[in-house]
Amino acid sequence: MAATDPTDDAAAPTVSGRFAVWARLGGGLALAVLVLLVVSFFRGPATTLQALREASQTRNTTELARHIDGEALRHSLGRLLLQQTGAALSPDTINDRQLLSQFIVAGALVRPVVETLVTPEGIAALLQGHIGPRPLYAGPPPRIETAWSGLSTVRATVMGAAGDPTLVLVLRRNGLSWRLAGVEAVEASSIKLFPSPPPAASRPDGR
Repeated sequence: MAATDPTDDAAAPTVSGRFAVWARLGGGLALAVLVLLVVSFFRGPATTLQALREASQTRNTTELARHIDGEALRHSLGRLLLQQTGAALSPDTINDRQLLSQFIVAGALVRPVVETLVTPEGIAALLQGHIGPRPLYAGPPPRIETAWSGLSTVRATVMGAAGDPTLVLVLRRNGLSWRLAGVEAVEASSIKLFPSPPPAASRPDGR
């Protein structure tokens, strides 16, 4: 009968103990990575807006292009400009042919205007809630309220100095990153108006 080596029995618990330690470390590391990914995902839109702000201020067109969906943004801006142009026209004072011709002219003018809106100055203006290139603003950025539409779209509403919404920036997820993909006009129903004073309560004597 072969004699057993007592060192074999002593080594077995040591190996299993080390394996348990490494398993706990691996599980903790995986959990930390998962938490980091979740936090980065939900902070992604704010990070993208900050990156756009810095790139527009430094006129870094390469960095700016990384954070915008150029084709989708141009299409969204063109559609919004055409909508605003149509709202400015008064169909009561002109006939259908004149209205159509004005739309054709407006459509031809929109494309070069859109190209100015995707420049650093144009993006800086969008982040300030304005449509149209303006001098770079060195003051504090305006307050932005974000609303999630599912897990792939975030609408960032730029608030004006008086606390009223001025423009909605649409960010869409691209893998684990986010890009500016569109703009939307603020709905009239969402604009904060100054509250009107409550009606005066009637007195018992009817006065």
